Amino acid sequence: MSSFREKNHTTMDTKSKSDNKHLENISKGLNKARQYIIIVLTYFFYKLTQTIVLTFQKFTWAVTGVEKTRKDAKHGLQFKQSVHVQSIFWRRKFISTSMADPSNFITTHKAFKHPNYILKPTVSLYCMTKDEVIFVEVPEGVDITGTQQPRTPMYIQQFQRAHSLITMPLPAFHKIAHDLGNPRVPIIWISNTGHCGSTMLVQMFAKLPGMLVMNSPDVLTTLAFLEKNNNFEKGEYEQLLPGAIRILCKPDERARMICVKTRPCCTIQMGDVYRNFPHIYQLYVYRNSLKTIASSLNIFGNEEFDMISRYILDSEVLSTVFPCFRRLLYNKYCSVLDRTPPIVDQKNMTTVSAFTIAWAANIATCLDFVEAGVPLLPLLFEDMMRNPRRTCSVLFDHLEIRQDFVDTAMEGFKLDTSKHPNSGQSSILPESRKTIPHDFRTEADSILKKFGLPKLGERYEIPGLADFETPKFNRDLSRDRFL
Repeated sequence: MSSFREKNHTTMDTKSKSDNKHLENISKGLNKARQYIIIVLTYFFYKLTQTIVLTFQKFTWAVTGVEKTRKDAKHGLQFKQSVHVQSIFWRRKFISTSMADPSNFITTHKAFKHPNYILKPTVSLYCMTKDEVIFVEVPEGVDITGTQQPRTPMYIQQFQRAHSLITMPLPAFHKIAHDLGNPRVPIIWISNTGHCGSTMLVQMFAKLPGMLVMNSPDVLTTLAFLEKNNNFEKGEYEQLLPGAIRILCKPDERARMICVKTRPCCTIQMGDVYRNFPHIYQLYVYRNSLKTIASSLNIFGNEEFDMISRYILDSEVLSTVFPCFRRLLYNKYCSVLDRTPPIVDQKNMTTVSAFTIAWAANIATCLDFVEAGVPLLPLLFEDMMRNPRRTCSVLFDHLEIRQDFVDTAMEGFKLDTSKHPNSGQSSILPESRKTIPHDFRTEADSILKKFGLPKLGERYEIPGLADFETPKFNRDLSRDRFL
């Protein structure tokens, strides 16, 4: 009898726990749904407000002469007043990691300034359109370059900290960039596949005194997309990219060396960077294909919209009903670097195939530049992590940085990017094939084969890969070093 009561009591406890867990899951689901609804409604209200403000501004700017000054500046008639400073009173992004765009802000007219205004330390390049160059201005004392917060991309810090939006027509931009001339300090240029440890490398460089770090400036990203979509007139892009680099790397009393890390799509710019600035040190960071794709899938679910998107993308029924999701995914991650015609039909694309194309096309683009003779140093993340101290020493020797700073730089390897979702990187995932189901792995292998690359997870060495194992004679003459 006692045994029966104990058994009955245990059964009731189990049922009670099960019910409580069920109710807890329902509560979490309802809270998530409420968050999604609030996000969507807030963004809808933001876009509605923006439409009303822009409509009203068309009238007020025409009456007050603001629009006339803007048009004259666009045609080169108002050079001394070609910079339009606007106050930001509301900002909104649907996805925090989406590419920088002037529509991220609702602004009002503030003043017209001389083009030299954009050379202020508090003003930085934000993005570019086919007609204008967009800058943002932050308060005095605020550093958005990434030197103090290297994990957070520059475009996120600019979006969060800016108090003014500044527009400049292309003719004025070309003149200022030409007058400024080439960067006056050495530059390290880091291209990468994404989710490959490049942010950790930026953290390492940020520890060095006199190093100015720029993590993912989106002016380069927007340039890559505009060029891919043929939005520029002939010869315009060839002027805009070097101009953007000159303005990004404008004189700064803090900088004795500058490190620029780009978004993955900007790998396409490595050849153009070399043609215009052959003395820039170019590094290319990549990682094992399986780990990169698994990390991309893991990060892809961090934001509410991405979670919903992945569910739709990997469902045959829902992706057929909402084909725009696959098109958006392809445009965001694959379109700039993918081959022509595309390797995979967008109608059949899943999240795994999209991230596989993104990785493979990035590697293939780097190989094209290696074969073309562009001097770059490929870095494999797994090799770098075997001996971080040796990695720092080899890199410093290549970049002509004094070995005295190796201990300081080592601190960058200790920072965990997994605790910082805005970093755009994740911590090292376990090498587990369970992350990607068998059917999707087969699909990924098929895509990699079309690019001439080995199967998912197999080691691949780009020609000229940095060797961190073989000791070299270290010619560390301090007077020959930049830092």
